[in-house]
Amino acid sequence: MVYLTEMHKLTILQMIGYGDRTRTQAEVVRLFQEKYPELPPISQGTVISGTWTWKLKKNPPNKLSDDQKLDVILMLEEHPHTSSRQTASALNISHSSILRVLPENQMHPYKLVPTNELAEDDFDRCILFCEQIMQMIDDNTLQIENVLFSDESIFTLHAKIVVTGRDKILTG
Repeated sequence: MVYLTEMHKLTILQMIGYGDRTRTQAEVVRLFQEKYPELPPISQGTVISGTWTWKLKKNPPNKLSDDQKLDVILMLEEHPHTSSRQTASALNISHSSILRVLPENQMHPYKLVPTNELAEDDFDRCILFCEQIMQMIDDNTLQIENVLFSDESIFTLHAKIVVTGRDKILTG
């Protein structure tokens, strides 16, 4: 595809003409090539359809400085429960730039999806977990102070613990 400036596009329109003084597409292509030999040749399709590729943008997409990237990472580490949009507005950086920084630093945004039903592979995961715990007990690498027994509670991102089977909501 040829990248044409506005002046080139206007020249093509002038070469085509109007009314009963119009030229064929082949004539316009020939005239354009004679006038601008330094440009790659245009096709008759360019003249017929009047479509062409716009000139490349002068401004590349905004690149974040290393300091801005560090600000994003620090804010997300200090406030892990804030959304990427809230982070973007707090730091005055575009949302797409925030989303671009996350995977570069092995951070992946997620949305908690609570479900009340078992998935097909839940049983397999339970078996695998039990096997791993049994192996850790055998290897004597399991430290009981690092184990949390939850009694079927639902933990949320905002430090709320909803205990099932009871009418109590504990907040932390």
